[in-house]
Amino acid sequence: MQTVTNTATAVAGTQGVRTDAEPIKLQKRIGSIVYEVEVHFDPNATETLNDKILRLMRREMEAAAS
Repeated sequence: MQTVTNTATAVAGTQGVRTDAEPIKLQKRIGSIVYEVEVHFDPNATETLNDKILRLMRREMEAAAS
């Protein structure tokens, strides 16, 4: 079994703000590979998670249109 680990950083919005230092850990098996993702939240973020996702989606759509 192969395991791939990725650490992602997300920003906290006004709802569901985590104040502890421990990241959220997720595992997902796709075929024979297990993906492990750790999500960290920046307590000093100025952009909500929703805003960040929308910004990334817009950037992807602009890149696809070019």
